[in-house]
Amino acid sequence: MLFNSYEFIFYFLTPVIILYFSISKIYRIYYLILVSFIFYAQWDIGDFFILFISIVINYSFSTLISKRDRYQLVLLYSILLFNILLLGYFKYFGFLNLSNSDTILPLAISFFTFQQIAYIVDIYKGNIKIESFNRYLFFISFFPQLIAGPIMHYNDITKQIKHKEWGNFNLNQLKAGITLFSIGLFKKVVLADNLVSIVDDSFNHINLAMSSFDAWMGLFAFSFMIYFDFSGYADMAIGLALLFGIHLNLNFYSPYKAVNLIEFWRRWHITLSIFLRDHIYIPLGGNRSGKTVQIFSLMFTMLVGGIWHGAGWNFLIWGGVHGLGLALLHILYQVKRVYFYNLKENYLTIFFKYISILITFLFVTLLWVLFRTDNISDALTYYLVLKDFNFSSAVINLDSYLIVTSLLIVWILPNSMQVVKLNQKDFGLKSWYGYMSAILLFIALKLMAESPSVSFVYFNF
Repeated sequence: MLFNSYEFIFYFLTPVIILYFSISKIYRIYYLILVSFIFYAQWDIGDFFILFISIVINYSFSTLISKRDRYQLVLLYSILLFNILLLGYFKYFGFLNLSNSDTILPLAISFFTFQQIAYIVDIYKGNIKIESFNRYLFFISFFPQLIAGPIMHYNDITKQIKHKEWGNFNLNQLKAGITLFSIGLFKKVVLADNLVSIVDDSFNHINLAMSSFDAWMGLFAFSFMIYFDFSGYADMAIGLALLFGIHLNLNFYSPYKAVNLIEFWRRWHITLSIFLRDHIYIPLGGNRSGKTVQIFSLMFTMLVGGIWHGAGWNFLIWGGVHGLGLALLHILYQVKRVYFYNLKENYLTIFFKYISILITFLFVTLLWVLFRTDNISDALTYYLVLKDFNFSSAVINLDSYLIVTSLLIVWILPNSMQVVKLNQKDFGLKSWYGYMSAILLFIALKLMAESPSVSFVYFNF
């Protein structure tokens, strides 16, 4: 039951919202836990049991850790090892040739595992206290963010449901939620899903005889497809949560407008970047122990980030090259601080800013080849075709216009968080947003009726 399906919107979400506002406020947290479990269990009942067992074990260990006795550190390492092994068994045993069977990855295991690790560490550090099991269930299972994030911290959720106004009908929240959901659905169904055929035409037929123009078209199509796919999901998740009075953390903020790779990772999958920074980069030393330690910490963190996305050498190399790019930037910035610390902004620096945005976009886009291809051999072949730059067979058609339109949307239009301002009480809503939402929703629903729903890219992780 995908967010971008009639079944979800009309048979699940609509009755869930109506009943939510029909029942007493004291029962709403239990109600949302129940519907979240139903939402997850309908994918696969076996996955549901894995999720529930993981929740029970993590909550039990966190209760023991919170007692702060002499076994606290042993308990912490034990539960962290359990989570890593659970994720590793389903995601990496096949890759490491430790299992002969084709293990099916439980839906959302990467996300709910990381979220529970963050919770356990917060308990150990004393940042939060143990509360009721039902609040923990809600924190992990809340369906708008369960499948593909954002990765939340416990206090980010529970401080909202403890507030006396939570559960009250709020028209502005409802409008903001519908607006964001409509924008996200439009991005997914109208933009991302229509780029899939261009991507598949290129990446499903990789060979040295393919046209360089088609390869570049396929690559740019994938770059914008994964952008709109993930951006659309992030908007829909935040919008859905607002319908129930919950503010989720920002997870996507115009990453293709980033002036460098450091800024890109502060804008793309923001909550994953924060998790990796807080739980891997900083504990390894971060930027506090000299440049050598910082580069090692960056490289290791990005390798983990790469392999988190998928069990394969492609993903490991993808993360590693991103790590090298980040390390190089940190070295260059140190040089800049020494020799160009007093550089004032002028027309030349503004020009180079836009050149930097373009270079960052091209760097990220070229690395998407590793992300999309099935193996190293296909990736190398694709790069060989790209470097040919033979555009003699170029044909300007609807696919070309769709890619150019995607580029203009990404670089010129405001992002959804600039349209719906989450930090304002009225969300910065304009009177015409209702018309815009209705039009975007109508177009998306019409296309959904004509073609089957396509899964989100990050559902695979």
